[in-house]
Amino acid sequence: MSDDNPTAVDHALPRPEDVLAEVKASPTPPMAAENQYLDQFRRTSIEAQESYAHLQGLRDHYQHKKNWSWFIMSLMAGMVGFQSYLLYRVGVGAWNFKAYEWLLPALLVQNLTQIVGLAVFVVKALFKDIRS
Repeated sequence: MSDDNPTAVDHALPRPEDVLAEVKASPTPPMAAENQYLDQFRRTSIEAQESYAHLQGLRDHYQHKKNWSWFIMSLMAGMVGFQSYLLYRVGVGAWNFKAYEWLLPALLVQNLTQIVGLAVFVVKALFKDIRS
């Protein structure tokens, strides 16, 4: 700052005496301000860690749902394949259920019921909103 122009803006560092005077005149002592900063830092860092843990939990939850979805889809495909194969073998006359007339309808109804039951389970359990 030039001595001949007292109104000029000075971009130099403040003098140590000015800093000490400002600290002494401050309504909160320096240690209180530091403690306040540390408390705020702890709170925000804990909140950030909680948010990250929640995000990881959501990611793991949806990965688990994906794995179960593939498993149940494969299981249902196998059941439909079994039913189709059974009907095909009976239709071409390779298998005969005349001695057990009740067996073929029972197998078909049981298999269809299991497929519908799995579909209901998938809709109700795997694809519900996790926030509820």
